[in-house]
Amino acid sequence: MICTVEFFAGMGLMRAGLERVGIKTVFANDIDETKAKLYADNWGREVLHVGDIRALNGDDIPDTELVTASFPCTDMSLAGHYKGLKGTQSSLVLDYLRILDEMGARAPRTMMIENVMGFLTANDGRDWETVVGGIRSLGYRTAHIVVDASAFVPQSRARVFLFGHKGTIELPEPPNVRKDLRLATVAEEDGDWWPPDRLRAFMQTLSPLQSKRVSRYQRRFWPGYYGAFRRTRGGRAVWEVRSDERAGALRTTRGGSAKQAIVRAGCGDVAVRWMSLKEYARLQGADHLRYDSVTPSQAMFALGDAVCVPVIEWLAKHCLIPLLRQ
Repeated sequence: MICTVEFFAGMGLMRAGLERVGIKTVFANDIDETKAKLYADNWGREVLHVGDIRALNGDDIPDTELVTASFPCTDMSLAGHYKGLKGTQSSLVLDYLRILDEMGARAPRTMMIENVMGFLTANDGRDWETVVGGIRSLGYRTAHIVVDASAFVPQSRARVFLFGHKGTIELPEPPNVRKDLRLATVAEEDGDWWPPDRLRAFMQTLSPLQSKRVSRYQRRFWPGYYGAFRRTRGGRAVWEVRSDERAGALRTTRGGSAKQAIVRAGCGDVAVRWMSLKEYARLQGADHLRYDSVTPSQAMFALGDAVCVPVIEWLAKHCLIPLLRQ
């Protein structure tokens, strides 16, 4: 059996994807207590080590063939003002590299790092070069691939996956985005749809372009479901509705622009409500897991900060397993 170590484990969705192809997690680390509750509820606490990665060293890590790291993305995105490795959170990837260095000859032969697309461009690409250079200095060859979750679920969620391998490395073409996947397939029919006054306030925030879009959806002869985010434009809060029948990338539900809503429009009607926990879970391919140890808001935060399970399963089958079997 192939074994793996998982850093920045979150609630365990990397593990969920890898276990589908028989890769067993033997060590997992994350600092967030709430995410740890979800991880323990679904996987147990046997291999889970809750605490700061900066307190770990190479001797703490067991021998495995694979190591993964979904390091904090905040500083690689607008939310963290694109500080990149200068930020206090995303810079923790350097501790991941430090630990591998401390492991010496025991370091896993294969690694995979995941993050948002801003990882490629933060600080004019210098942060990417720093991490890639750090991996190569440890004796790995590198390659990367961008996979969008919309190849598997109706969520637009492109992420970059950086691989390191002590041997020949060649990655396949990423899976194609599927245009037939629609938000309606994961949306709940019922739900707490907003009352008329709140719906009216929503419609009043729409720009002329957005208003025309929603009106066009409303005139269709079938009901469609569309993701919507609240943004700040010109100092005021406005709503933007997607131009396709998908959700936008799920985010950590903290702050006014992060939480996603669903617009249902067609047959002359329009309705809006917040997206539910069940819908968040379905969009991450994780609706089979338990969430009752935390509040719905906490669970949605954890899901928004996680990987998409079928993406990880695809990467395991088409990238990791071939590398590990060399």
